[in-house]
Amino acid sequence: MNKKYLLFLYSFFIFLIDQVVKYLINLYKPSIIVIKNVFFVTYEKNTGVAFSMLSDNKILIIIISIILLSIFLYIIYKDIIINKDNNKLKYISYILLLGGILGNLFDRIIRGYVIDFISIKIFGYYFPVFNIADICITVSVIMLIIYMLFIENREKNKKNMI
Repeated sequence: MNKKYLLFLYSFFIFLIDQVVKYLINLYKPSIIVIKNVFFVTYEKNTGVAFSMLSDNKILIIIISIILLSIFLYIIYKDIIINKDNNKLKYISYILLLGGILGNLFDRIIRGYVIDFISIKIFGYYFPVFNIADICITVSVIMLIIYMLFIENREKNKKNMI
């Protein structure tokens, strides 16, 4: 199967996992201690973005998300289809980012909020509650930063030497 189609298929799979888990969390609204004083599963509605910024600005958040998604789809098109970029780190980060963006955008459009459920407390600090889509987005951004800092210039230098 073509690499570009696999990217969308894998992204859709991540989106589905995120939505199934959110559906179950929404259905049961659990409050579960997974690791005492460290890791909890709990239902929480998030009407904002990271750290609840822009809370209750649903339309603005959806518009910004769609604009960013469009820009990102253009970047995928340019990198994967036009430039035929074969870097696996970047490819996997695109899969994670697209799946995560779609998961949270779907929540905002359909529910009006994002379902968060993973709660972690480390050294007495409670991190903001998050979800699978948030994990995918965060990991993908870290991967893209690693790519830009350590790999991108090496690849450009190799192409210029040829």
